[in-house]
Amino acid sequence: MGLSKAQCLELVVTALATYSYSLEKAWGLRDSLQSAGLCEPAKVLKMDEQTLGNSLKTAGYDRGGITYIIAPRLLELMGAIQTGTLDALEKHLKSRDEKAFRSLLETVKGFGPTASKLAWELMSPAKPTS
Repeated sequence: MGLSKAQCLELVVTALATYSYSLEKAWGLRDSLQSAGLCEPAKVLKMDEQTLGNSLKTAGYDRGGITYIIAPRLLELMGAIQTGTLDALEKHLKSRDEKAFRSLLETVKGFGPTASKLAWELMSPAKPTS
């Protein structure tokens, strides 16, 4: 089944929203990230860390050396997406199982408790209203 393009984008944005960089700033880069192909696992995985860091800077994510700390984490994320490791995230979102969602996401380097919580908040379906 795989994750949707929108879900890949949301995970990339979450990965960038670290080291005191707000989700709002990262979300603001979504169009340039998509235009640069930085939400496409197959394209990103053809890059080395330096090239990916440079591509992130060109897309507006220029945080100096931190950009090159994020690059290998983004490669790890894209590898997990490409191999299907994160496919079950969709099931966890649909069942609203935050614990399972976050636990699976935290298996990816760079997604600790803070990032997995942010991803859940960004990606989880709205709670039903009564």
